[in-house]
Amino acid sequence: MPQSILKWLYRMVLRFTVRPFIGPPFPFAFQRRYVATMTRTVPGPRGVVSESVSKDPVPLTRVAAGRDDPKARPALLWVHGGGFVLGSAKTHAPLGGFLATSAGADVYLPDYRLAPEHPFPAATDDVFRAYEQVLSRGHDPARVAIGGDSAGGAIALLAALEIQDMELASPAALVLASPVTDLTLSGPSIEERRRREALLRRGWLYEGYRAFAGSRSLSDPQVSPLYADLGGLPPTLIQVGEEEILLDDSLRLADRAWAAGVEVELQRYPGMWHDFQLHAAFIDDAAEANEQIGAFLRRRWS
Repeated sequence: MPQSILKWLYRMVLRFTVRPFIGPPFPFAFQRRYVATMTRTVPGPRGVVSESVSKDPVPLTRVAAGRDDPKARPALLWVHGGGFVLGSAKTHAPLGGFLATSAGADVYLPDYRLAPEHPFPAATDDVFRAYEQVLSRGHDPARVAIGGDSAGGAIALLAALEIQDMELASPAALVLASPVTDLTLSGPSIEERRRREALLRRGWLYEGYRAFAGSRSLSDPQVSPLYADLGGLPPTLIQVGEEEILLDDSLRLADRAWAAGVEVELQRYPGMWHDFQLHAAFIDDAAEANEQIGAFLRRRWS
């Protein structure tokens, strides 16, 4: 089937079978079950092994293209998206498989605590501890990266800043796919691309953002990384779809990181929606984006 038709079909599937059921008026428990059910239909690559490697202090799943000694391969700690309130290692295991294949790495998926039951700083602290767990498995920080998609991108970025503040060995790279960076929802693309966005609704974003921030202001740099001091971050890759309402979250982050002296690579994908990398099994642009992530990481690790 031509890619143009596949993209149109995917957009319609997301718009009519996913978008209406995540966010108000549905309770978080329903949204979590619904997303977990829908993601079971998304396949990962063949030949990939997924296994639980740790349950304490943070449940950690390892996704890899082999069972040999993990010390022999680099590692990517990938933080799943889901608006801070949804998602798990299981929902993102297929994406982890594609990233493991493209980067030639072990991909670790932490099951961090979700809001609203666990507001800030629970998720950020969990990812910080997960990074320590990855290092404790024998991976060299010079061959380790942190990444995340959507809200997971925000948490990955906040954890990278925390790692820097705690003077722990920094990862070699940071990868952000359609990242959330501004919880105030002030980017012009929120309204400008409202009718073009296939997946997200402003109301759902606000609900998740407010749940994650807890008692903190949505502009607090500890929850909105766009307003943080970004200096000292490792080389960073940002990918974003041109059709998503969070486009300006990525564009403004790239500008501010570059101004802070961070080495930034920004990749924009015309015609693509939020978190499109999840659909690499069917959409060529998504597969290409994952290959670009792998190529970026291999350059940093070499």
